Amino acid sequence: MTDPRDPAEALATIRRSQDDVHRRVAAGSWRYDVTYSLICAGMIGSQALNTPFNSLGVGAGALALALLYRRESRRLGVAVTGMTPPRARWVAIGLGMVFVALIVCALVLNRKAPSTAILAMGMAGLSLAAFLISLAAARLWLRVYRRETGVAG
Repeated sequence: MTDPRDPAEALATIRRSQDDVHRRVAAGSWRYDVTYSLICAGMIGSQALNTPFNSLGVGAGALALALLYRRESRRLGVAVTGMTPPRARWVAIGLGMVFVALIVCALVLNRKAPSTAILAMGMAGLSLAAFLISLAAARLWLRVYRRETGVAG
């Protein structure tokens, strides 16, 4: 048995623990990605509603994302924010910028649509785009995470 105060043993234990966490995160989850994407699409689609319901839709979506994050943190045993490793961070930031653009488009469409039918079709299209972009970004983030941490998926 090794001395519990042995620095080399302590570092080896830390490395094993980090590798274990990286493997759990890198395994990914289609259920998480699809749920995440549906919530994001709902947040965009809620912009078709009139005030204050459009804001409530975004608030409900943010709450749902927080609950999803909490559930995933429990499942993995570690909280992953999407902001590490560094290259994966840019995927998350890029998705955020795309979402700002989608919400602005949805708000403009809600205010300027000449008919309810055009508003519905436009919001359906924006919601579908939000779903597909979110799903693609989630899978891209996972791919970048795997490459950055050296874990095979």
